Amino acid sequence: MEMGGAMNIVYAGISENINAELALLRSTVAAVTAGDVRGTIWLPGTSAEAAEKIMVLPGESVVFGGASLDIRRIEAALDWLVALWLEQKPDLVLLPGSSLGHELAVRCGRRLTISCLPEIRSLSRTSAGFWGRKKVCGSNLDWECAIELPAILTISRRKAAFSGAWAKPGAIENRPLSLSALPRWLLSYETLEPCAANPLENAGLIFAGGRGLGSAALAERLRRLASRYGAAPGLSRPAALNGWGKIGDIIGQSGIRTSAKCCLAIGISGAAAFMAGIESAEYLIAVNTDPHAPIFQYADTGIIAGAEEFIAAMETAADQKPPPEGCANGN
Repeated sequence: MEMGGAMNIVYAGISENINAELALLRSTVAAVTAGDVRGTIWLPGTSAEAAEKIMVLPGESVVFGGASLDIRRIEAALDWLVALWLEQKPDLVLLPGSSLGHELAVRCGRRLTISCLPEIRSLSRTSAGFWGRKKVCGSNLDWECAIELPAILTISRRKAAFSGAWAKPGAIENRPLSLSALPRWLLSYETLEPCAANPLENAGLIFAGGRGLGSAALAERLRRLASRYGAAPGLSRPAALNGWGKIGDIIGQSGIRTSAKCCLAIGISGAAAFMAGIESAEYLIAVNTDPHAPIFQYADTGIIAGAEEFIAAMETAADQKPPPEGCANGN
């Protein structure tokens, strides 16, 4: 494909929050789609009723797989995606950077023998080609790599914003997939129900404490404060390993990855492992005594204060005036 020509781009939505996924995928390619763009939305495991609720922009079309296509059954979803790719031959397919998105992208790329790059955070386009930027070395370094089209990517970014008018799609097609036939190599399978979600994963508001709390007593005060504000309490890994909470409270690369609307991080330095857990949070407020703490590079709001001083001020504020209605939802 010539770099100045039209692009055929596919946005694949695979979770219950498809509109948010599409906003992330669209905003990622907005700066690199010079010329005409033919956009298609692929929705495996989506019913006709759910497809009607998807935000579709002018010029985009929709293909959905039908409610009978269980997206958790990877083989069925792969068959569906591969068949559509071979039929429509897109230049680029984008999936959200979830664990399911990564697995679908890698295995689909292997079947089709095309380029596959996971966890791309931004895209650029020059006369020399098409480029992707991603975090490497434990999220400590940025790496820019050439992308050979056609390709399949997963997109991972802490923030995404997109505004556009709702519109009727160019076409909505139902492409159901028969689930009666198993691959020859698969003799049997068992469907396992997913484990109960950790409240930190989808909490609207999170109060997270780190080693800067200094004691188990202050960590307990933070938990009580979180309850008063309708927030979910969490800890960095060092704080939890100090015995100030449970392993299930850990936010980070080795714990829970959250998509909270707002995360208040108190006494947390901003190590790469913790930041990996909150990269999908919409708003980050950081409280730390060190003005050079790495977390301030990522924070939307930074407050230079001690953990005990800040928690005491929050307690006083809660005593004087109840938290606003809807605070538990991160509003």
